Amino acid sequence: MGVTRKHNGSSSGSAVAVSANIVPLSFGTETDTSIIGPASINGVVGIKPTVGLISRAGVIPISKSMDTVGSFGRTVADAVHGLNAIVGIDERDAMTCSSSRPQRKDYPNHVTTSASLKGARFGLPKKRCWEFVARDIRESALKVLEAIQEAGADIVEVDFPSADDRIPADGNWDWTYGKASESEFSVVKVEAYNGINSYLSELPGSGMKTLENVIAYNQDNNGTEGAKPGDHPAFPTGQDNFQQIARSCGEETDTYYQALNHTQHKSRTEGIDAALKDHKTGKDFDALILFDRKGAGQQLAAQAVPCGAYESDD
Repeated sequence: MGVTRKHNGSSSGSAVAVSANIVPLSFGTETDTSIIGPASINGVVGIKPTVGLISRAGVIPISKSMDTVGSFGRTVADAVHGLNAIVGIDERDAMTCSSSRPQRKDYPNHVTTSASLKGARFGLPKKRCWEFVARDIRESALKVLEAIQEAGADIVEVDFPSADDRIPADGNWDWTYGKASESEFSVVKVEAYNGINSYLSELPGSGMKTLENVIAYNQDNNGTEGAKPGDHPAFPTGQDNFQQIARSCGEETDTYYQALNHTQHKSRTEGIDAALKDHKTGKDFDALILFDRKGAGQQLAAQAVPCGAYESDD
């Protein structure tokens, strides 16, 4: 085992446990890439469900817009059975009660074989996605694409129209990318402040009631909690994210709403939805395929919360 290699993402422990055959099934949370990233790096199947399909009640929150819970398994079937076990309406999470979130309990019935690929059509996003796939990964990826085509599917190169706006020039994941009114982090830090404070306020028997309490504790115990850069190797930048979140004070300002609208529009209408359009048939592709080690496609999917997720949506 390469102990110096990153396992990639905040739910990496769940992915590693499955990959190491410690458990057959595990669960993780994702705000942006924390399920799909570790699944990719550790060679397991990860399912990042649509926000609102599964309750987030009891999960330490980061973003009400993007947080979700998903499953890891050694096979697609295992991960799907895990998904099936946790899907459902929960009054503690209003997202799960939305009419735009049809709740199903038959996902395992849709697990199929390669025979279902016959006649399917897939888009392969190229700009800042496929073009940045590393050589060693590309060699394996081409074998996968060839197998899909041999099973009777078509693969067509496409692009995200918003690639320049939402994906950094090097293709790397970056939730601070763009100016404040266009940055994903402008949304996350506001929602994290409010969500963390709400979560902490409901914890019984704990003196930690606010994010500021957590920051102060880290500063008082910097040797183990890594409050400042250099304090602890596990926290190389200290608690800079906590500090930026605290400075937002959870205020849903014009900048917050501008960033929320911008990221959703660019990731949805000018992102995934646009790339899914099959201009040859006039229909949508069955899916998009990404070999997404850098996380660009995952980041677009995280930001593209579907319509109907908010009461204010039309």
